[in-house]
This record gives sequence, structure tokens and C-alpha cells, in this order.
Amino acid sequence: MRQDYKEIPLFPIRCWSFKASDDLTKDTLEKIQELEYRNYNASGAVGTSEEMTRMPQFHDIHEWFQHCVDTVHADNSWTCDRIVVNKSWANRSDAHSGHHHFPHRHPMSFLSGVWYATEGAPTCFVDPVQQREWSQFHLDGGPVTDSTQYVHPIPGCLFLFPSYLIHSSQPNLGNANRFSIAFNTFPDGSINAGGWDLPMAQVKVDGWKDLGPLELSKFLK
Repeated sequence: MRQDYKEIPLFPIRCWSFKASDDLTKDTLEKIQELEYRNYNASGAVGTSEEMTRMPQFHDIHEWFQHCVDTVHADNSWTCDRIVVNKSWANRSDAHSGHHHFPHRHPMSFLSGVWYATEGAPTCFVDPVQQREWSQFHLDGGPVTDSTQYVHPIPGCLFLFPSYLIHSSQPNLGNANRFSIAFNTFPDGSINAGGWDLPMAQVKVDGWKDLGPLELSKFLK
């Protein structure tokens, strides 16, 4: 089923924003609060859950993630059979902890998403071509602020972006725990049809479930 979204230009790089239903948001938040979290990085970093795509209690939210990705895929005519949500995990930043994500990107992924289950500290995105800011006149402020943009969490909102964008999260100094789900995607099936209608590659992605062909008519504008 097609999902409504807003196209969000950063720097300018096209990103997309979606909004889940209140019921789906509430149900998913209750479930991710029950997960076990571990700190895999340096002290002060965000707690991360196990990989979630095979957890049956998260079927509904992953189905919605896939519909969001399918919608953007159809509207951009990307030349593959499907872009599959193939890895996801939950993040927890405790209240008043200063927990944060260090700047990073998601290599070997096409699109990535952050879904916000709660409010909290913003996600910071860095312009991949920072030099364009340094080449301009600035009457006040400076390139440091102009080459970064912030996405503020709204419960139920999904922010979808190219995986190469460097991003981080600000320290959680608020009064509530911050919960989110992040995921990666990868092209599936026939990729980049060339001469004689032969694809450049055939890829089978181990996604969140066995997906059939993308029915474009359900997702086109």
C-alpha cells in the first residue's frame, strides 16, 4: 500500500519523511522498550538491540518500513526489482545520560532509515560536500553551522536518507529515554538492465521476509 511522504532536501540531497499511525507507533514503542540493549561502542554511546528483522513481534513495523521504501523506489524509477529492508536494530539513549551516536555512515547499504519512537535529542547530518560552504561569503555564522542540518525526533516519523550521509545523534540530556529504530536496505533481483534487456547483476537479498515482485501500480504517484 502506498504511503504519504514529504521530500526533504538537505544541502541539497534528497531525503524523505514518513509518518506511521499512532497505533503502530504506540505498539512498537511498547515492544522495543522490552528488548535487551548492549553498548557496543565507547563509553557514553547509545545502547543497541539485536538484529530485529526476524523478530515476529516487529512484523508490522517492518512491513510499513518496506512500504515506505517501495513508495520512494517507485517514484524514482530505480532500476532494480526491489530495494529490501534487510537489517534493522533498535537504539536506546537513557535520560540525562549524555548517550549519543558518534558521526558515522552505513557502508554497503543503499538507503538507510531512522524511525523515531519517542522525542529526544536530534540527529545531525553533515554535508558530504562541505567545500561548497567554504567557497561562499558568510556575513555571520560560518561553515560549521551551515554544513550541518538537524532532524528533530517526532514520535512515529521515519527519516529515509542515502546511506553514505555522515550522521550522528546529539547527547540525550532530557528527562525521558530516547528510543528509535534504524535500518539498512539493499537492491534485490535484476539490477540495471542493459543491452538485450539483460541485467548487470542478479542479487538475492535476505530481507525481513520473502518478498514477491514489487507491484509498482500500488506505489506510483
